[in-house]
Amino acid sequence: MIGMNQQSMNGINKHILLKNIIINEPISRIELSHLTGLSKMTVTGLVKEYLDAGIVRECGVAESTGGRRRTYLQAVPDSLLTLGIYVGRDDLKVGIINLKGQIIQSESMELSVMENNDVFLKGLFLLCDRMMQTRYKEKIWGIGVSCAGPLLAKDGVILNPPDFNNIRNLPIVSCLEERYHLPACLQNDICTAALGEVYFGNRNQYDDFIYVGISAGIGGGVIMNGKLYTGFSGLAGIMGHTIVEKDGILCGCGQRGCLEMYSSTRAVVKWARENGAGEELTWMELLVRASEGDEVCRAALERMTEYLEVAFANMANAYDTQCFIVGGDLHIYQKEIVKRLKEKLGGRSFSWGQERNIHVESSSFIGSASFIGTAALVLEHNAGI
Repeated sequence: MIGMNQQSMNGINKHILLKNIIINEPISRIELSHLTGLSKMTVTGLVKEYLDAGIVRECGVAESTGGRRRTYLQAVPDSLLTLGIYVGRDDLKVGIINLKGQIIQSESMELSVMENNDVFLKGLFLLCDRMMQTRYKEKIWGIGVSCAGPLLAKDGVILNPPDFNNIRNLPIVSCLEERYHLPACLQNDICTAALGEVYFGNRNQYDDFIYVGISAGIGGGVIMNGKLYTGFSGLAGIMGHTIVEKDGILCGCGQRGCLEMYSSTRAVVKWARENGAGEELTWMELLVRASEGDEVCRAALERMTEYLEVAFANMANAYDTQCFIVGGDLHIYQKEIVKRLKEKLGGRSFSWGQERNIHVESSSFIGSASFIGTAALVLEHNAGI
């Protein structure tokens, strides 16, 4: 690699190694060498550094096959901790997350209408200060922020998300770094959820997948070869604004027929209300009534999956992905929606190239992927630290 010195290469190799230990543990040194392409000598040296630092530990040996038995390795969960921040439309959540994606401690705050950025930062710092006063402070090695877009992830700036409590052009990363003297990073909430699935999920048989978060909006986080892909301008995977109905319902983005206008939680509730479910119907009530057999609510969710099928097929063609992982605010109905999508997409066939199936799986996390994913975001950002 031109322009890359030995120290930089060593840092990248350390990150690759730690990532593979976290994802595949328990794992032996020889298996790490095969997975990463690093030499056995390099793996042994880097593992020793992690062992000496208390970040990795040995955790047993393989059964003997006649030669020297392999020693297994795993990450020490609380050796490196993340100060995770999730900024939602309705609430703010701050907590401490370990190398297994486990939430050690957290606090939340309801976000009423904020007058300006300063009022928001005051609430944010209040929660962060509490976390930094705990006994875990010395193990925190970075701050990860997950937030709905639009945002400038590389610059660490939240721009002007719709319906977002007057938060505008907030340089949240620099504000956090100045106050806590720790490296901080920012990413779209759905991309962060996708990273959470890579590091801490139970779908690691897939190197290529698209995480789909369904809530008041719809987003996609694209993983290619185990890495987050955001595209040239950071907008790869914007599923909510793919067209699923030509000349359809007008969307706030200016287009007509966007997926969000048919399959977001808001759109599904709106359709159910218009078709006799009652003007006071909420999303959670809709899910409960659908699970109890209510015809209108079930029809609303069936219509939702029909439009999701169209979007999934288009995204599968565009990205040639192995799998869609579905999460967000589907709650008790998530398994049923995933089941219906599997049935619908299973019937699709392609007349060109190698025969392939479009897999659909439920998220490993119920409603918390974007928060837990902040630990994965920090691991990616702190490569080599």
